[in-house]
Amino acid sequence: MFRTYYALAKGLVKPDGFSLSVIELPDPPSHAQEEALISGEVEVANLYLPNFLRRKIAGAPIIGIATEWKSTVKGNGIFVRKDGPVHRPQDLAGRLLASHQGPHAIHRFMLNRLYRVPDGTLRWVSHPQEELLSVLKQGKVDAAVLIDQFFFRAEQDPEVRCLYTDGEGWRALYGFSEMIKHMIAVREPLIRERPELREKLLRAFKASLAYGEGHSEEIADRFIERYGGDKEALLASTRYPKIEFTFTETERQIAEAEMTLLVEIGVLARKAPISSLFVT
Repeated sequence: MFRTYYALAKGLVKPDGFSLSVIELPDPPSHAQEEALISGEVEVANLYLPNFLRRKIAGAPIIGIATEWKSTVKGNGIFVRKDGPVHRPQDLAGRLLASHQGPHAIHRFMLNRLYRVPDGTLRWVSHPQEELLSVLKQGKVDAAVLIDQFFFRAEQDPEVRCLYTDGEGWRALYGFSEMIKHMIAVREPLIRERPELREKLLRAFKASLAYGEGHSEEIADRFIERYGGDKEALLASTRYPKIEFTFTETERQIAEAEMTLLVEIGVLARKAPISSLFVT
C-alpha cells in the first residue's frame, strides 16, 4: 500500500480537478481506517473488505467504488515447522495457531469447509507479523499465518514449509483465482453528490500505482527508512497481489462468495445485495 499511494502522497501524481492528501493509519485488525471514514476524518479510504461489509451492512454512510488489493495463490498462507507434528491441514485439529489478528476468519472457514477441521478444535493466539516466523520456529505455536514479505521470508527459510495458501483454498472451493482483501470506499453522500469523482479517483489511484511499479526499488528504500524491513522481501512481496482498481462482474461474484463465507463464520450478521454496497 505504501508503494501504491506513494506518488499521490508525495504529489508526484495529481488528481484531475481536486487536491488529495494521503494519511497512513494502522492496517487491520485495527479498525482505524473505517472509523476515520465513517467519522468524516477522511473522505476516501482503503478498507479491509470484511470490515467494510460489516460496517456498511450495519448502516454506515459509506459505499464501495472498486476493489484494491486482491490476493492470488501466494502471499498468505499457513506455515508449519518441517520437523514438526503437522504434515497435513487435517493435523491442525487441536493445535495452536498464530496470526497477527488472532482467530483468522478466512483460514478458519477454509480449514473447516475444505479440510474438515472443526473450528472449535482450533486454538488461536495473536502476535505482531514480524514475530510470527520466530514464534513458529521456536515451537511456541504449531502453525502461523504469514503474509506479504513475511510469507516470502518463510518460503526461503529451510526450517518451515507452507501447508497451503488461502488462494489455493479459495480456488479449490469456488474456482476463483483471486480473493478480494482490500477495496476503496468513500463517504456515500460525497459520491452521490459528485458521481464523477469515482472515475477521477480511480484514474488517480491507477496512475499512482503505475508510478510505484516503475520505481519499486526507490520506494522500497523510502519504506525501509521509515519502517525497517528487508528490501529483497519487500520487492518480492509486491509480486503477490493483483491491484487493478476495478469492479468487474467476476469481482461481483467474488464479493458475493466472500459475504457467504463471512456470514457462515459469524463475522457478518447477514448478506446484502451487492448493488447496495458498491456504485459503478
